[in-house]
Amino acid sequence: MTDSVIQIDNLHVRAGGRTILSVEHLDVFAGEVVTILGPNGAGKSTLLKCCLGFQRGVAGEVRLLGQCVRRAGLSRLRRRVGYVPQILAAHSEMPLTLREVVAIGRCGIAGLGRPLGRDDWRIVDEWIDRLGLRGLTGSAYSDLSGGEQRKALIARAMVQQPEMLILDEPTANLDLFWREQIVAVMEELYRQMHMTVVLVCHELEVIPPCCRRVVLLEAGRITADGTPEEVLTNERIASLYGSSLVVVHETGRHAVIPSGRAWA
Repeated sequence: MTDSVIQIDNLHVRAGGRTILSVEHLDVFAGEVVTILGPNGAGKSTLLKCCLGFQRGVAGEVRLLGQCVRRAGLSRLRRRVGYVPQILAAHSEMPLTLREVVAIGRCGIAGLGRPLGRDDWRIVDEWIDRLGLRGLTGSAYSDLSGGEQRKALIARAMVQQPEMLILDEPTANLDLFWREQIVAVMEELYRQMHMTVVLVCHELEVIPPCCRRVVLLEAGRITADGTPEEVLTNERIASLYGSSLVVVHETGRHAVIPSGRAWA
């Protein structure tokens, strides 16, 4: 892997009179699955916003797919990136079906104000099928479960036919069943398409087996960067979350459990 799809140099973000993010250098290479991990308030979502051109008060340089984010035509650049936010608000005053929400992802490809063509709708329906949502096509998005909504947002991102996929806390507030469903979707997407994936999360259990790189953020700074086994050590987890916790690495998955002495 030699092509850098995200390149960050001397990135600093200030808000409320203090620095909330300070990253001297970070590269994400084509074909990587990278997890940005850290506790709440570490700066993970701010880092994503910088990469997508959403963040204000930014000093330094962020290059996305070879283009400077601050100088690029972001509407065109963002078409090349599938972005899955934490949640899409479901407004009852403007109800949309699942199919209509997924189709939003094709609007940037078809052109603003232009109706979607037959090929656009074919791609929309293909991704609805691939994510197991066919039976919910005509259902109101607001009536879907949290897990179904997250799958719909992944489908919305994928109908863009993006070069890379960025997911911000895709399993937040989901139960164990839906967490595992979303982890399986991320794994399957990578296995089938070998696309670059950047995942932001604060739970080790969300990291899919295909992820072989974890970047740890603490208080707005990168404190570790390596394989999950290298970064997610008992010492680091104890420092972040408490001395009574230990890490388990098993079959490509990772979890935190109480240490034996915590039950003594």
